[in-house]
Amino acid sequence: MVTLASRIKVSKPVKLLGVISFLFMIWILYSYRIIDKENLLNESELGSEINDENVVTTPKPDLKVVKVDVYYECLCPDSRYFVLHELLPTFEKVGSMMDIHLWPYGKATTTVTEKGYEFSCQHGEQECIGNIYHACVEKIVEDMTKKLELIKCMISDNYEPENIAKKCASEGGIDFDEIRICASGSEGKLLHFQAGLKTEALHPKVSFIPTIEIDDSQNSQKAILKNFLKEVCEAYSSQYLTPSEKLAHCP
Repeated sequence: MVTLASRIKVSKPVKLLGVISFLFMIWILYSYRIIDKENLLNESELGSEINDENVVTTPKPDLKVVKVDVYYECLCPDSRYFVLHELLPTFEKVGSMMDIHLWPYGKATTTVTEKGYEFSCQHGEQECIGNIYHACVEKIVEDMTKKLELIKCMISDNYEPENIAKKCASEGGIDFDEIRICASGSEGKLLHFQAGLKTEALHPKVSFIPTIEIDDSQNSQKAILKNFLKEVCEAYSSQYLTPSEKLAHCP
């Protein structure tokens, strides 16, 4: 016969085991919450380190520039005059405040064939070849000063495109082989085709070469072609300067 005392003796270990199990479960849950918080903290710290690193290694560029797009063709006398007497002198004075893009195509036309692209240019086949060399220089030469000096040298006498490109590249300390490979292959034709797409997308449509855009606007072409420096300075001043401020090299 089981007495009341023996039943009490049997139940004490059971109760003790239950209490221990309950405390163990609480400890597990508490430990899990601590680990989870530590993981979140570590992830947060890692994210802040990545953000700090991005700030250091990828600084924001200076966006205070005037965007200039030059639509031209290499054997056009008016294009040559603009490059030599307006674009280059303006760059020498206020080059740091311009973002220049060159589109050598002009009034050419493109035919897409099974073999690629065929071009017909306003001043003949040599102009198409010259335009392609200019397009390759635009893509390959990253330093704007060297790029414009090379363009200036080439456009001064562009009737033998490969020879003048080789001569001008040598004088400027620029690798000609990379430019030649581009101009003589499919890459050069693709770049000329893309310049054509950009030119044909202009609004209003091209009626005169060169056509110049300042901040995606053609504004008064007569004023731009006559005094490019003045127009660039006015565009920059209207965006970034107060009425009392004046740029050092601007008229």
